[in-house]
Formats: sequence, C-alpha cells, structure tokens
Amino acid sequence: MYRPEVFIFDMDGLMFDTERISVPCWRAVGRKYGIEMEDSFFDKIFGMNNAKIKEMFLQTYGNDFPYDSFHDEKKAMQLAIYQEKGAPVEPGLEECLDFAKDMGIRCAVASSSAEDTVRLLLYKAGLASYFCHIQSGDTMAHSKPAPDIFLAVCQTLDVEPGRALVFEDSGNGLKAAAAAHIPSIWVPDLVHVEPEVAATAWHTCQTLADVPPLIQNLPVWKESVK
Repeated sequence: MYRPEVFIFDMDGLMFDTERISVPCWRAVGRKYGIEMEDSFFDKIFGMNNAKIKEMFLQTYGNDFPYDSFHDEKKAMQLAIYQEKGAPVEPGLEECLDFAKDMGIRCAVASSSAEDTVRLLLYKAGLASYFCHIQSGDTMAHSKPAPDIFLAVCQTLDVEPGRALVFEDSGNGLKAAAAAHIPSIWVPDLVHVEPEVAATAWHTCQTLADVPPLIQNLPVWKESVK
C-alpha cells in the first residue's frame, strides 16, 4: 500500500450515524404498511441506492407492494429529523478529514443516498468544505455492490483506482470497492458483514481516528514525506 491520493468516504454509518435514525423510520412506516422488517433485510439493503432497494422490496414483499409511497413517507420522516438535528458524526471523522487536508489528500463522498441529503448533513455538521466531490448513487445505473460509483469518483477526479482509498461500513460497499480494484478500509458499524467480505478490505479500523496513524506508518508513506 502506498500513499493514497484520494479518500473516498461512504456516508451512512461511516461518516454519520444515520442508520440508527433510518432503521426506526423504515420500521415505523413499515408497520403502517403491514410489514415487519428484519435486521437481516437491512444488512442486504444498506449501501444500495433507491432503485436497487425498491427491487429488493418487491422481491421480498411482492410486486404489488406500494414502494414509492412507502419510501416517500420514510424519506420525509427521516429528512425532518435531519433538518432539525442533522445526524451524529461518527467518531474520528473530523480527525481523519483534518489529516487528509494537512497531507494534501483530496476527499470525496460516494453515497447511495441522494445528493441533497448528503449536502444537508455535511452542511449541518460544518464539514462540507473538506470535500471536493460528491457522487450520489441515485445517478448510477448500477448500485453498490457494483463498482460504478467508486469508478465514477476516480474518473471525475482523474485518479487511478489503485491510488484511491475507500472507507466503508457495509458489505455492499466493500464488495463495490473490491470490484473497482480500490483498496478499502472497513469500519464496522450496525451492518453485519460476512467474514469473507470483510476479508476483502485492506485493513479494518474500529473508528476513523485509527486512519491517520495507520497511513503515517506505511513504509512508502514515510519515504514520500521525507
């Protein structure tokens, strides 16, 4: 591993503790529609964009499930919380971003959430200025675990995939990074990740605060900053 040129951050569960907000919203609206959503279902959909999540809903709850109205209600409930309070920042995020800024490493967001949601949470947290690019999964033909969203960031920022570093908490995100041939760091959160998927990560960090010393101690990093 050598000095990364770009840090690519997932958002939900990685930068912000949104999953502890979104899961109760999913379940509250689900009960109105007569469905009970299991933890294993969330493990499958986290990291996917809305089109892919809709596909999963229809496969699970039937092709006649009124997903669009269901999703609109859930999104409105969640956005009301974001607009009032934002979302809790995950431990170590600001330290990681400050490190990247000091070292001249560009930062991008590659999130399956809508771009307006990403920008809202970054603005509420005062972190928008750290990022040079936001890539939303809503604009991708293929959601994570396909590699498209990460490759789109690399193309926009004119960096080779192998010179980027992805930060992810979900199995779908780790699969997408592996498919894009981009090294990844797994930061475990709520989502259950199968061991064989977790093993595709270059490294596992308990929080983003572990990233700066990890990168600084890379032999090639030490050579590059002499």
